[in-house]
Amino acid sequence: MRNWLHTLSLSLLAAASLPASAVYVNPRGTGQVLLFPYYTVNAQQQTMFSVVNTTDRSKLVEVSFRESYNGRVVLRFDVVLSPHDTWTVTTFDRDDQEERGAAIGLRDNSCTVPDIDVWTGNIGGAPFQQLLPFDYTGDAQDGGPTTNDRMREGYFHVVERGELIGDLATAATQRRCSAFQDLRAIAASSRVTPPTGGLRGSFAVVNVGQGTLLGGNATAIEALSTTPLVSATLEPAAYDALAAVNAGGEAVRAQTFVNGKLLELTFPPNRAVDAISAVLMTDSLFADVSREASLGSNTEWVITAPTKRFHTDAARAKTQLAPFTNSFNTTHPAASCSNFSTTLYDRQGRAITLSSDPQGTPPPGALPQFALCHATDVVSFGPAFGSNGSPVLGAKVGTHIGNPTPAAETGALTLALGVNGEARSYLPAGSTGPGLRGLPVIGFEALKYINGNVTPGVLANYTLARPLNSSATCTNAVGVATACP
Repeated sequence: MRNWLHTLSLSLLAAASLPASAVYVNPRGTGQVLLFPYYTVNAQQQTMFSVVNTTDRSKLVEVSFRESYNGRVVLRFDVVLSPHDTWTVTTFDRDDQEERGAAIGLRDNSCTVPDIDVWTGNIGGAPFQQLLPFDYTGDAQDGGPTTNDRMREGYFHVVERGELIGDLATAATQRRCSAFQDLRAIAASSRVTPPTGGLRGSFAVVNVGQGTLLGGNATAIEALSTTPLVSATLEPAAYDALAAVNAGGEAVRAQTFVNGKLLELTFPPNRAVDAISAVLMTDSLFADVSREASLGSNTEWVITAPTKRFHTDAARAKTQLAPFTNSFNTTHPAASCSNFSTTLYDRQGRAITLSSDPQGTPPPGALPQFALCHATDVVSFGPAFGSNGSPVLGAKVGTHIGNPTPAAETGALTLALGVNGEARSYLPAGSTGPGLRGLPVIGFEALKYINGNVTPGVLANYTLARPLNSSATCTNAVGVATACP
């Protein structure tokens, strides 16, 4: 424990001293960007989010909900955060729709753009807004599903556009929301200064009926941009703040720890978004799994690639395909798959083989079983997804791993990401620094226990969520693992 704390303290001190112009993941949990790995409204669940402005300055932030298949946007709007403001939102099931979708509901008076007066409606005194399929239907079709079901799970991110000054800062505190409705005029008025960070976020997937809650903290990224992320010419809905890395148009630096070394990588302007992918690059993921019949336990991992759309959405790509190997809906229908390999050891240290399902004639459109094929995947350790989805989260998008030999109920698992035969996927080096092996992902482990041995009629469900552990590896120019410089 002492060694772990010592290592962590050194990492925190080093991160705190990073130059403001280099993109990095802040282990202290605050930043200009907050990446939330998952939302869902499946299986009678709601997902609650909280975004806190920890500073004494008013901020304009972009909120973007993205569906799980291809990361297409299903809702984008802006929120005005006054000093030390907390903004909360909940995703919930729109089961009164003819074709079920999802919506967000507010019990919060922070200003939004567009104003809540034009939102879909009101439930129990709280405004709500439906998630919308406009970005994957009609002329925007990408080969994935076009039904409202596609919006029922995905991920969510918040990006600080800048700080508000003068009369806009006063309006934020006074909740005079009419002052913020013309963002293009605000951008032209120079009343937005560069973002400075200080946002933190948390989430919780809640099933009220079962009495369960699975939650955690958002991944915080600092130093996305040193210029305001607002536009006097673009409609707000057409502006993607996460893609506007270092909006000044110069080379972008990223800093990340690999094997105890603090690395600095530089990317040219045409690969600016690779700076975000670089700080998320993961060679392998580590966590525990449990599927014990006597305890009624099941384990799932949520694995999200927040920047995958920049690489694999052929219609919207911002950079090269790597570290991914195929674009969405090309090699695989309605998917872009990257294989992984598994290493499992039980509590006695015995190696366990996890084999794929018995081979037969795969159904049309079947995806590789041992692969991450979407922007957000839920990997379940147990039976294949049923009609109600995965056992813990009710997920419909993802895969499962089972068939342990010898039989094992618990163990320590490693997923090696981006496995291509003998080779591995990698993010090519930029102007300076090495390449990085694996995939750019975040995620968490979700465990659920159902205790059937208590007094009849007593609710006995227990859940636990914790971040996935990970490793990173440097590569040379052709993707071969090498010592970091």
